[in-house]
Amino acid sequence: MRLLFRRAAVAMSALLCTPVMALTATVTEGGDLHSQAHFMSPRIATVHRLSTVEVLEQRRDWVRIEIDGNRSGWIPEHKLSIATAPPAGSAVTGAAASGPGAIPGASRMIPRSSPRASNHALILTLGDAAAADAESATAIARLMGVPDANIRQPTAAQLDADGLRQALAGLDARLGNDDRAFIYLAGDGTRPRRDAPCGDAILTADREAFGLTEFAGYIRSLARKVDKLVVIVDAGRGNGAARGFSGRYTPDTAACSGDALPTAARNVLTLTASHSGQNAFADDKGGIATQALRTCLDDQPASGLVTGDDWRHCAQTRIDARLAGSGARQTLTLGGNPALIPAPTLAGSGPTDPRKLLQTIHEQRSERRSVSLAGLRTGYRADDTLRVTVSGPVTRAPHHAYLYLLAAGDSGFTLLHPGPSAPAERFDGNRTVNVPLRELAGGGRQRLLAIVADSPRNFLRAGFSGAGNVATAPADARTLRDLPLEILGGDTSLVCQRSETRNLGPTQARQCSTAFGAAIADIAITP
Repeated sequence: MRLLFRRAAVAMSALLCTPVMALTATVTEGGDLHSQAHFMSPRIATVHRLSTVEVLEQRRDWVRIEIDGNRSGWIPEHKLSIATAPPAGSAVTGAAASGPGAIPGASRMIPRSSPRASNHALILTLGDAAAADAESATAIARLMGVPDANIRQPTAAQLDADGLRQALAGLDARLGNDDRAFIYLAGDGTRPRRDAPCGDAILTADREAFGLTEFAGYIRSLARKVDKLVVIVDAGRGNGAARGFSGRYTPDTAACSGDALPTAARNVLTLTASHSGQNAFADDKGGIATQALRTCLDDQPASGLVTGDDWRHCAQTRIDARLAGSGARQTLTLGGNPALIPAPTLAGSGPTDPRKLLQTIHEQRSERRSVSLAGLRTGYRADDTLRVTVSGPVTRAPHHAYLYLLAAGDSGFTLLHPGPSAPAERFDGNRTVNVPLRELAGGGRQRLLAIVADSPRNFLRAGFSGAGNVATAPADARTLRDLPLEILGGDTSLVCQRSETRNLGPTQARQCSTAFGAAIADIAITP
């Protein structure tokens, strides 16, 4: 999708990037549409009773909606009656529930993160199950918040070795800095040459071997550009058979035991369908690893953020159950950063450790934005004052960054900086924060997380409220859902959801960036 600057093309651009799982709502009580999720924020427009609006996002007791004229804003949830299923004629019924690549049950699927034009997917499927694999991979992409307009899927006939290279180069060309990407590659595994050292490869449409070592080179190149990259490869890496399933490794070649997809980048998560020397298996619905990964992402539990390692474990359990009694074993291989989150859940969440949540958020940081904490001691008394200096990437006007300092204890979260009445302050690369420790929620063991983000975050939308010189939030289900969504999601305005980053000016691109740097430390507070 190209960013269209002519006003006459705005409607078409909005249509292309409308979230596939969009819901509608009926306004049951008229009122004002606000720019932010609180009553003191500026009013955008008046919303009339019984009008139909599109639901874009939910935070706390507020819902962000879109009304006529492509205007969006926030309205209290109690003023809406939200539909339980997408309306007839919506993008779900048109794009996902019928036609090529239709996804059974798509109307029930909810994207795990808001669809944005800066999210991209490349789906590369070969072999007998190419169509079924593509269907599941498309569902995974949508659950990751990739709009349909940004899902690229060359036909199997186009995927000879040069076609694969062109598709990967095309993805690189489409991506803007700090975009997010998903790559799916499926087909029959092989080895580059019978006389070559062992190395994994995919059998292309012209029966050539496309080495996964070469594929990993593209991944490393993309990792230097994107904010997050998730890669799934569903292909066998050795001989083996399973009763009732077809293998995904060419039977006329020797088993291969080489490594696949080597990458140490923290912003990359790779999942390969089998260990070295193992086959991967498929049925008439495609690869069983792909099916398991899709189901686990769609049915992920509402217990906070699900990491790549959680995703792998869930899918492995399903694969083991499918192969039980077949005489075969298939083991998912995870590479890159196991703590990377493929997609934040939009469901409510149960009790969890607030400190663990901050640790998981810290794992999503950008390595290109170095942040450090100085001046901390390991132990404090309750009547001490915390003095901490945060250093981070230096930016020049107008490309400012923003600093947030969070603490988490047993009973909840504390926003130490900025204060509840202070606007989002621009960060110049170094800031010392002084906070009386008696103001921290709960005391005891506290975990501090400093975040330096390209764009401002609104912690009111995550449930924080003023408490003296700081803002606090309880460790309840809604905070555990809304806090990571606010930090990881960034700006959710229409221009950021529907504009491709590479087509924006540098100032607007930073405003729409979801990337952030972070540093973390633990302290103990005694009475």
